[in-house]
Amino acid sequence: MKRYYPQRRVLRRLERGWTRIEVLLNRLTSDKVDGQVRPWNPLYHLGTLAIFLLIVLAVTGTYLTIFYRPGADRAYETVMGISHSWLGSLMRTVHRYAADGLLLVILLHALKMFLSDRFWGSRWLAWVSGWLLLILIWIIGVMGYWLVWDQRAQWLTEYAIGLLKGAFALAFITPEIASRTFAFFVIILFLHIFLSVLIVLGILVHELRLSRARWWSPRWLMVGTGLVLVALAMARPATSAPPADLSRLVGTVSLDHWYLGFLRPTSLWGNLPFWGAAGLVMAVLLALPWLARGRTMGPAVVAEPACTGCTLCFQQCPYEAIEMRPRTDEAHYPSRAVVNPALCTGCGICVGTCAPGGMELIGLPTSRLRETIQEALTSARAAGQAPVVIFTCQRHTTLGSLPEALPDREPTKVFSQPLLLRHAWSGSNPHPLPLVSLSLPCAGMLQPTWARESLKAGARAVLVLSCPEDDCAFREGPRWLAERLGRRHALVRQGVYWLEAAPGDRHAVTTLLTRIAAGAPADEQPPADTPQQRGWRGIARRLRSGLVALALLTLTFGLALTAERPTTASTLNTSMIRLGLAHPGKLKAPSSEIAPEVMTKLPDSVAPEQVLGGERFPVHLRVEVDGKTVLERTYRPRGLRREGITYGLESWTLPPGSYRIRIWMMDDGEAWRLVFDDRVEVEAGRVRTLLYDEEGAVFHLY
Repeated sequence: MKRYYPQRRVLRRLERGWTRIEVLLNRLTSDKVDGQVRPWNPLYHLGTLAIFLLIVLAVTGTYLTIFYRPGADRAYETVMGISHSWLGSLMRTVHRYAADGLLLVILLHALKMFLSDRFWGSRWLAWVSGWLLLILIWIIGVMGYWLVWDQRAQWLTEYAIGLLKGAFALAFITPEIASRTFAFFVIILFLHIFLSVLIVLGILVHELRLSRARWWSPRWLMVGTGLVLVALAMARPATSAPPADLSRLVGTVSLDHWYLGFLRPTSLWGNLPFWGAAGLVMAVLLALPWLARGRTMGPAVVAEPACTGCTLCFQQCPYEAIEMRPRTDEAHYPSRAVVNPALCTGCGICVGTCAPGGMELIGLPTSRLRETIQEALTSARAAGQAPVVIFTCQRHTTLGSLPEALPDREPTKVFSQPLLLRHAWSGSNPHPLPLVSLSLPCAGMLQPTWARESLKAGARAVLVLSCPEDDCAFREGPRWLAERLGRRHALVRQGVYWLEAAPGDRHAVTTLLTRIAAGAPADEQPPADTPQQRGWRGIARRLRSGLVALALLTLTFGLALTAERPTTASTLNTSMIRLGLAHPGKLKAPSSEIAPEVMTKLPDSVAPEQVLGGERFPVHLRVEVDGKTVLERTYRPRGLRREGITYGLESWTLPPGSYRIRIWMMDDGEAWRLVFDDRVEVEAGRVRTLLYDEEGAVFHLY
């Protein structure tokens, strides 16, 4: 059964742990002015930080591409040449570390969206496209490691050889043949760049359903990230592994497990178990918007008689769920609002902006809200109390920002969701301060007239509690709320307090409640500092916030770098024999079976074998090592009609030593023939290759 936000308890427990980190960071990094939080928390900008890292990768990647030369014989030397200059080394290292940090930032962004229930409903497109972008970025990163052509690239190549086989595998089977793979490196370089351009299209799709999508991180975050990347690059420059040598095995090499971590597990467990498990996990992640779909108080509905066509709801909707259409009724207004239920998230911002009452949430009518508040205040007035009315969002209510509700008072509910709670706050006062809190989907749903009605009904004060503007679950609630309250200065003078705080920050709430209990006016400002005090205090606050933010960014990117660890591909006392085959088997129906009169009628562009289908016999191989059969396998020709070349690639490891190797082949469906018989010396860590020579019809040793 679909549940409302507060009822999804497992996610709320996990989100509460995340918000505790954010509360701590806000206390360490925020410069508060009249209780409002300045956005110095990097966790509020993970999405735009990922875009900034992509820009860093584009700039540094352009520099590296200018000096890079493709080819197995030149790639490694050009990369080393780039690294020998201080600017080249800096660019390469920043490129490398930004790529690692990008994956970590994207995963943190996805985790935050998951924990805060922002992945289902109309947000499914952003969720799915985000994971597809992550896969694309990972593929691009893997290609980047291939271009260096060191032992990491060699391990990657050997993995691809075993996976793809065919003509690709034979192109890298020996160092001499691999040196002629210039076109391959050009293709990889092209894909590395072209797929990066596709990321831009992916980001556009990712933010397709957002109004006023944010593209840029705050300046302090971009500057801080750049400084951290440069500092890490200078402290620990990126280095290459030894150059690739396909005649030798890869031993122990330092691997970046963000991109190349699959190499070791696939060699241990095989491709099917590893990629099967990875594919299953990804399928579950992509299906989460439907597997773990929640429930909202929406969609919004339009009360057409009250709609004046002012377009405010259309302008302020964060998800482009509202459009204006010409009116067809007898009203004197030219247009009316129309809500697309498939895009509506049920935030209620359109309700808060519509003073005439032309917008309603289908599951949370405003008449019910106002009646609930009035009933609670009437009951409190009868008991001789003047409570503080708190209008807040469901995140604050659920994640523990408010004082504990009174145990003897049942909450007022709407559709089994707690709507109104009664609390008491004692603080340092002898008499508890009674509280009444109203939970809205988003604080941006609040209409200023509700605050005025509460004050007239006997409320001591009204506290509007919202998330920080950069962390609203519905993107823009605090922004539009601030605009509405800013147009109602008289309300602030009458006793309306507004607090931006991270969900779960009970300390910030109780601090303000203490001020309210002490009778502090809502528009009271802190004692004025002297110009000298404002100068050094402001500098000290910003310095502290900047240092903490830099420390957090350093920790984040430092954690990304810990993924690079030495990994063993093969032990020292190991050698390998590799066998490669590219051979067309004999034709099952040779041209000699075609009648002479038919042969004379064939066009020059038609081969005689095509008339009979051109099907070839499969190729059978049998390999003996010191008299023991280690391989006996059949290889099928390529092509829909089995008319193509037969490819085969096999390898097996042996202890170093001397071995008598004999190979038999049958390619006509009838007789075996000996195609190799010799003693082969294999040194430790060495790869000896047996490659079939079509002209001599034998295997040659390399």
